[in-house]
Amino acid sequence: ISVPKNNEGKNWNQGWEGMSYRQKVPTKPFTTYTMSMKVLNKDAEALGDYAFLYAMAGEHRQNEAFATIRFEEKPTGKWLEKSLVFQTGRHSHYTVLSIETRWNIGTLYIDDVRLEETGTLELGPWDQPVSMNRLLPVKHKFDRPDTAGVVKRFTAHHAASEKRYRGNGAWESRGTLSGKPGGEKQPPDLRATYQRVEGYLGAYAHTGRKIYLQRAIEGAEHLTRVQQENGIIGDAYYSSGQAGVALIHTWQKTGNRKFLDPVKRVVGHFNKVEPSWNYNYNMMLTEAALAWAKSTDNFESVSNRLKTEMLQSTLREQRPWGGWAGHNSRIGYHCANMSALCRLHETLPETKPFDDKRAILRRHVIAALNRMIREQVPAGGFPFNHGQPGTARQNSGIVPALIHVHETFGFEQARQLLYGQMTYLSTDACGKYYWLPRNRNHLEMSLLHSEGLYLEWARKHPG
Repeated sequence: ISVPKNNEGKNWNQGWEGMSYRQKVPTKPFTTYTMSMKVLNKDAEALGDYAFLYAMAGEHRQNEAFATIRFEEKPTGKWLEKSLVFQTGRHSHYTVLSIETRWNIGTLYIDDVRLEETGTLELGPWDQPVSMNRLLPVKHKFDRPDTAGVVKRFTAHHAASEKRYRGNGAWESRGTLSGKPGGEKQPPDLRATYQRVEGYLGAYAHTGRKIYLQRAIEGAEHLTRVQQENGIIGDAYYSSGQAGVALIHTWQKTGNRKFLDPVKRVVGHFNKVEPSWNYNYNMMLTEAALAWAKSTDNFESVSNRLKTEMLQSTLREQRPWGGWAGHNSRIGYHCANMSALCRLHETLPETKPFDDKRAILRRHVIAALNRMIREQVPAGGFPFNHGQPGTARQNSGIVPALIHVHETFGFEQARQLLYGQMTYLSTDACGKYYWLPRNRNHLEMSLLHSEGLYLEWARKHPG
């Protein structure tokens, strides 16, 4: 692979873009393999890593890898060989080997790429396989949070929210949520709206305070106003999905079809858009489509799409330790995936042909919940990064996902994890990593969302 050193003009960035070579290889599920590759760097001037070997479960270029080998060594005139042992997923029947280069101006030689069913797998404590058939016992027990205390904290976060309210269902900009100056001059962030809609609906269900319902309706109306003709609300996956679910919940509370009909357009977008490499993006959009299908008794309108990578990549690429690799191992994305699987379980028609599919979904949720049981910290929260307890912090996806698991399957472990998370959210410990002091606005918005949802759940499940 050679990029001329005098490579200037219109092709000046050719080395930066790099090359990609791929081969799809049949492999066994849940099996140990060793991959290896040789590289000779003749004279490439590298900026950091310049050659890679990926073993991936999916065929999208950005798919999260089972394993990655990186080459960054300076030219020596000698071949350099590296190998790595990895384990395929429970549901992976092939592996895509991908050789990729970037950031190299000069000449590289690549040879002897191998994938062999051999090697000794060494897994850390966080990467040990979990059961898909039975739940682990919880590591930490927590008392049921004092509901009056949650109401008091929600009231305080509502007061803070009112100071940031711009009217007409809009709150802070992304810059303000991130603690950056000048945010008041930027357009409002949709996350600041759809998360508040959910929180306010939940708090209204518990307290009956009309201002909470009013703010939820105003927020939902804002979401309908910014929807594009093609059904997208904000971006094609993330906010379209979360806003769509918030609109369904607003329709359920108000009975007003002006909040239901826009979600049909989100479903139209869901049925046309190309699946993302990013499982949680697919799952957020899928959950909105499923919420609409359940509410309108229209499963057949979304069922064909569920046979594609929109859903299948998430099922296939769940790792044996219960979560998903790389970017999707972060706790919020993990919870988005888990919540969507719950939504599908409750949306599938209650007829015998779907019994096997429900059983499969239950197994995936058990594995995902086992990951959370194993990683919960003594204070009750969950690490933002997989296997790094020191990164525990609040994330808006945790409470709704645990509620969804409990209401779908009735797992007592989900209730206990929820108690722990709400206990954790009652102290500033939930914001010490990442949030405080710079991002207090975002933290308080996130807490309003979680507290409101918990209050509605607590009303449904007393004692």
